[in-house]
Amino acid sequence: MIGGAAPGRNRLGGRPQPGNASKYDLPTEAQWEMAARGTCEKNGKAATDDAGCKAAMRTYPWGEAVASCTYAVMSNGNGGGCGTNTTAVVGSKLAGDSPYGVHDMSGNVWEWVRDWYSGNYYGSSPGSDPLNSAAGTTRAFRGEFFNNFKDFVRGSVRGAGYPPDSGGHLIGLRCYRSF
Repeated sequence: MIGGAAPGRNRLGGRPQPGNASKYDLPTEAQWEMAARGTCEKNGKAATDDAGCKAAMRTYPWGEAVASCTYAVMSNGNGGGCGTNTTAVVGSKLAGDSPYGVHDMSGNVWEWVRDWYSGNYYGSSPGSDPLNSAAGTTRAFRGEFFNNFKDFVRGSVRGAGYPPDSGGHLIGLRCYRSF
């Protein structure tokens, strides 16, 4: 993730080894949301239909407990970043880890995903791992940032509005590796 240390300073977690670079990419929105919220089975439910599976999904990466600075780097009413008005070191809110043990899926910085943003894309998208690859003007991002309040740090929140060549301390990225 970029942007997890201090405003204006990039924090890179490591570089792919030569020969493996093609295995790294930005996740799709669907992949990002699964990493944040889990699957029916990962959340301890065996769902037999789409409605049952949706009901089993976590509201937040950590579960159903109301969002607070225990779980996410967010606004606590005394300012963003739990009162620090900035981001925090990646992994500083371990109680907020996703069911897969992934850090900072809510709060800290927004994260770019591979999809182009369309507000109504999911109404007509494929049911399995949809990817909005139709060129647009803004890429979608997920994860919320350090100045969001509790109502906005849910795992399902989507955002857009920044062109792909923008950055700063509000937007970062998370790569995934295919095997």
